[in-house]
Amino acid sequence: MNSVYLSTGAFTGRINHRNPDLLAQYFDRVRCDGFELMVMDNFYEQLGRIISLYQRCGVRICCVHADKHIGDLISCPDSEAFVQAEKLFSVNCEIAQTLGAEKIVVHCWGIPDSDRYPEQIYGRVEKLVAQADRYGLDFLVENCVCTQSGPLVHLQKLAELIPEIGFVIDTRPAQFHGQLQEQCESMIWKKNVRHVHINDYGGGLMQWDALYPILQPTKGKIDWDFFARSLQKNHYTGSITLEAPSMLEQGFDAQTFQRSIDFIRNRLCPKNDSQPVGKNEKNNRNVALRIDRIENKR
Repeated sequence: MNSVYLSTGAFTGRINHRNPDLLAQYFDRVRCDGFELMVMDNFYEQLGRIISLYQRCGVRICCVHADKHIGDLISCPDSEAFVQAEKLFSVNCEIAQTLGAEKIVVHCWGIPDSDRYPEQIYGRVEKLVAQADRYGLDFLVENCVCTQSGPLVHLQKLAELIPEIGFVIDTRPAQFHGQLQEQCESMIWKKNVRHVHINDYGGGLMQWDALYPILQPTKGKIDWDFFARSLQKNHYTGSITLEAPSMLEQGFDAQTFQRSIDFIRNRLCPKNDSQPVGKNEKNNRNVALRIDRIENKR
């Protein structure tokens, strides 16, 4: 049975100053199985407070999306950049472990270099996979947009080099690169795809000016009937996160999110029963100890 999450990046952004308190204020306004926490650059200076807040509220965070800047550092040819990436990733792993998440989503290439140095990326990813494993986390590489080629070739190469590695298929970059069908029919689904991000895309092949705004499912050009059939054909039972944003200066667009979450449940995993709000029912860990460890690493 697929678990359906909502990304905190769908409602936390520039328009509301990336306010981490929004999750604690509004998590009970949507019916989902939990949340995928997007780590943002303004979180680090207040990590202890944020983690304590989420724990007190009982928010269920099942997955952490690591700071996207890690991808920039992984793809940068400067060796010092990867030292910084390892340190930053370690903090992100501590956050995920402390909050009880089981998966960590990682952008493994970013700006400005993207996938210009693929062999470098593969070697660095292998080291980060081992690092995540030490924290008991499932390291998941996202099929991010590329400037040199499509993401599928990199996922296939990583699966060859690191057979146990996990992948995230995001519908938007897959459609952007004209690879949605190819990615869905690839052998990587058999073993490596363990998480899915749901967004729509309304542009043409690699139409860079159409990447934004990011659209809710059914508002773009993705063939959702095909995608639903592909999930069923691949017997996909992994988790699914709604990433498509609806940002407000004040408040929380529960109606839009619930409509899209219900679409996911009814169209992409129709056998799922409706679930309660993303309340964390796990036993709290030794939060104070973990917060101290995280802050000491900064």
